[in-house]
Amino acid sequence: MKRNYKINQSIYIEDDSGEYDLHNDYDFKGLHYSIEGRILVLKWSRTGGEWVNQDMPMALSIKFSGVSEFRFMPRDKDIPFTEDDCLNSFGYWVDEDWAEGVITINDNQAPEPEWLTGIDFMSGAVIAIQAEQANLEIKA
Repeated sequence: MKRNYKINQSIYIEDDSGEYDLHNDYDFKGLHYSIEGRILVLKWSRTGGEWVNQDMPMALSIKFSGVSEFRFMPRDKDIPFTEDDCLNSFGYWVDEDWAEGVITINDNQAPEPEWLTGIDFMSGAVIAIQAEQANLEIKA
């Protein structure tokens, strides 16, 4: 998949404009999936926590284009709903017995082409996507 960003330490998303902490500084707000357009958009907004630099962008989104596979695995019903908006890790979903959940790789490793982009949340929910392209969009 072509993308205009990279992921660091499974929680930071980085592009030419900077590095953004999706676990601590941004809350996941939702997704929009267009079957007809084969587009998935994931949206985050800056959290109101005192620790967050107010110069950080107000919102971030990732637009996946040419989506060929989209999976949503449900949250754990025993975890509080307050954990639904908190990213746990950003990595890969692998349909192999050795993989347990979303996996991450080192900077010097390349993912296998059949691996899906995987994003899991503190609630246990998982989003897994296979797409041709992914673009980070920043809203000041």
